[in-house]
Amino acid sequence: MLVVLGGLALFLLGIARIAAALQSTAGPVTRRWMGSATRSPLRALLAGTAVSAATQSGTATAVTVLGLVSGGLVAVREGIALSLGAKVGATLAIQLAAFKITEYALPLIGLGYLVTLWPRLRGLGGILLGAGLLFLGLDVTVTSMGGLGDSALFALLVDTLERQPAAMALLGVALGAALSSTNAAAAVALGLYAAGALSLEAALALLVGGNVGGVVLPVLASRTLDAPAQRVAITHLALKVVAAVAVVLASEPIGSWIAALGGDGARQMANAHTLFNLVTAVVGTAFAGAGAALALRFIPQREDDTMPKYLRDEAVGDLQLATGLALRETVRISDQVAVMGELATRYLRAGKWDPDPIAVREVKVDRLTQRVVDYLAVLRATHGTDPTSERLLLAATELEHMGDQIRRLYRREQRLADMGVEFSRDGRAELGDTAERVLARMRQAFTAFATGDLPLAQAVIDGRPKLEAHVAKMRLNHLARLEARLPESHASSSHHLEVLTLLRQIDASVTRVAGWALEAQEV
Repeated sequence: MLVVLGGLALFLLGIARIAAALQSTAGPVTRRWMGSATRSPLRALLAGTAVSAATQSGTATAVTVLGLVSGGLVAVREGIALSLGAKVGATLAIQLAAFKITEYALPLIGLGYLVTLWPRLRGLGGILLGAGLLFLGLDVTVTSMGGLGDSALFALLVDTLERQPAAMALLGVALGAALSSTNAAAAVALGLYAAGALSLEAALALLVGGNVGGVVLPVLASRTLDAPAQRVAITHLALKVVAAVAVVLASEPIGSWIAALGGDGARQMANAHTLFNLVTAVVGTAFAGAGAALALRFIPQREDDTMPKYLRDEAVGDLQLATGLALRETVRISDQVAVMGELATRYLRAGKWDPDPIAVREVKVDRLTQRVVDYLAVLRATHGTDPTSERLLLAATELEHMGDQIRRLYRREQRLADMGVEFSRDGRAELGDTAERVLARMRQAFTAFATGDLPLAQAVIDGRPKLEAHVAKMRLNHLARLEARLPESHASSSHHLEVLTLLRQIDASVTRVAGWALEAQEV
């Protein structure tokens, strides 16, 4: 059992390594391509399949799709097709394992490691190294299943479950959910069937259950996103559940069809895994529109926070009313920026970044800012220039700039990770403390801007020198660590100073917003 777990661990590490390498080399490009290749559900299905075939991580691709849907870049119908395609492409690893390509696992690991020694080819080396780990893990998992088949206790457990296909499928659900990977569950089913420990019908039940379990993580991830993303995740899960139930109920004839395709046990399980996902994806894509409409009943449409809530074209004739509406809409932008600041502060302190939630909110900030700027432009063309609309224009664009700076924090740390370098413990703590100070001042400034609280706005402005002094102290602390020749501080020096500079620039934007809030109330 420990050998089986070790093989699964190598398999999952390989997937993680491939995903990390692709993220660093082509992450933004891949997202843009997925977002643009969704003019129809069929194109979305093909795009999801292609991306997942390259990354071999259907779950990670499906979670990325949810971010695209939440950001308004992909519609629900196309998002469903993208998610289904992600699971189809990921079956390539199991197909390659069944073709005995695992014999090349160790050479791939060795070659990948050598390639990573060249900085310019580190991404390619990471992909090769990850592929080698993936195939080695699959080989270890499948081979070690033969040992499990010799266990009397395991044989008794399997014999009991084989009489209850539903229980075997539920075991697969638990396995797929625990490992967050349909391929890992498929590897277990493949190994048990190839070793003769399971009948074909029981292996099919375990396989389809694992495919259902592999969709659980995207469903959980969608809870932090908006209604469209949740509808995509729930629809994907529902389709997999319906397909799995159908396979379990008709396991005997389906098993006969799979056996008729020929091949040894490993080949049959790989075919079953691919066909299950392919048929589900094709049928689900064909009825993606109906699935999206049905999901709308269970998860009603909530307010779309990428669209203006307060701006009204009919109010443009009334200058005071229109500027008030523009102010309320600008406050909505500040709410999104504040969430981005909270996430970035948490990630910076922990050293573990999830860029998707921040990227989704940046899209919302950009869209709302454009709407506010366009609205104010019409207002100023109608009534002429005035100080209030000018301050709102400055505030909206400053908020958008803050969002860009927060994203740069992630990019800076990603470059550090690509170099295989980490901030020192003290350096990380100091950066986290500085970010929390900036975040606290951001909340104060945004509150003052929204409520017209003059003392609070003045407190933010008066606190700027103190923040400047804190940043200067953090720079001196870092230089002291350099003088002490601490290896982590030396390796991360330029990145550490750049993060401090970004935080200082964000705080400068915060101070300007507080200043405009103060000016607005003094007029």
